[in-house]
Amino acid sequence: MATISTFFRLFLLISFVPALVPTSTVFDIELVHRDSPKSPLYNSSMTPFDRLQAATLRSVSRASYLAQRITMKTSNDIDVSVRYDDGEFLMEFNMGTPNPQHVWGILDTGSELNWVNCVGCQCFNKTITLFNHSASLSYEKLTCNSDGCKSFFQGHCDNDQMCEYHYSYVDGSYIDGMFSSDTFHFYSSATKQFTSIPNMLFGCNFRSLDTVGVDFGSTIGLGPSPPSLIHQLAPKFTSKYFSYCLDSWLYGGLASRLFLGRRNTTVAGKVTVTPFMTQDNFYAVQLNSISLPGVFDIKYLTRRSKLRAGNIIFDSGTAMTVLDNQVLDELVWELKNYVTLPIVEPERKFKLCFDVQSTEQEEELPGLLFSFAGELGNFTVSPKNLFTWFGPHVKCMAILGTNDIQVFGNIMQKDVLVGHDLEKMELTLTEKNCI
Repeated sequence: MATISTFFRLFLLISFVPALVPTSTVFDIELVHRDSPKSPLYNSSMTPFDRLQAATLRSVSRASYLAQRITMKTSNDIDVSVRYDDGEFLMEFNMGTPNPQHVWGILDTGSELNWVNCVGCQCFNKTITLFNHSASLSYEKLTCNSDGCKSFFQGHCDNDQMCEYHYSYVDGSYIDGMFSSDTFHFYSSATKQFTSIPNMLFGCNFRSLDTVGVDFGSTIGLGPSPPSLIHQLAPKFTSKYFSYCLDSWLYGGLASRLFLGRRNTTVAGKVTVTPFMTQDNFYAVQLNSISLPGVFDIKYLTRRSKLRAGNIIFDSGTAMTVLDNQVLDELVWELKNYVTLPIVEPERKFKLCFDVQSTEQEEELPGLLFSFAGELGNFTVSPKNLFTWFGPHVKCMAILGTNDIQVFGNIMQKDVLVGHDLEKMELTLTEKNCI
């Protein structure tokens, strides 16, 4: 009887083997900001100013986490960086066969592990995503001797010689799970079709504890180390390259996209190219100066940095940009002297806010030139990405101060195609309307 059952299972599994995927494939996947009406986290009672306030608090929390993780110099203790309260952009995908199950995942360019809470998980509070692994014929637990387990430095053996993992946070939160594989199904917003990828490695959580908030339930890691999503797709299905374009999420933007693989078409627009370095699964670059050409130029060359290479992290999971307090104070002083608009008391963690009563006054706010390493390293942050509305007639500079790790946040990445080339180790920034 067992033999018949096994044969039947294999027969069904073979029946649902995905078609071969050409290596030139580019996955064009819609990204949804947590404050978008399409998001499962959307709160219709929040005003745009409430959302900006919440994004500020998340940015402070995220920047603090990054600093702790890098200062400890061990991702073994606090490796999974995104929790419910920290997630910014989400993506949808399906898992399993023959009946694919819908999953929402938090996108994190600072994590190497894809993971999902599984049915039966002793999860804390509410979890938005639960994957029923027992209903998928293509689901497999990885053994300790498997190549996948050996490639995953967090994997260890349980009593049955299966590959388990344990992640803990400095605040006492943790997740435990089984390193597994299954078929992932990605929906392309361009072709309106699903593409299926077999044997994708992920963590199937069976226990978790959070001391802070509610568990979102799933994370998609796009960090520079295996087994992140881009590492698993390249070179078999895509090139070792991904990019994203983020729409103006604060007011319900719905045009954000993730591109896995390199597109053949040339994107028009001014391009910035700078080398990136990787540390603790983050993408770090070297920022040399911040300037308003012809007015002031704040140099970075002799500033302190806690990173081994580079001095600022490019991160999709942090809303606000976070700069060294000394640099930010210099920048605030220079802008106060340059901008003639009335200055108002800064809101929350912001250090510079202006009273803006008209479109003409708004146009007085400048952009800034961020000069990164490399011959093509100059990148202009537009006024609309540098200053954001924080109340009626109040615009604040979307930069926070820190004495720790600096972060280039996603608000200043709006309407920019941000490319990560893991072969050339280059970050590219191309001005582009995401819509």
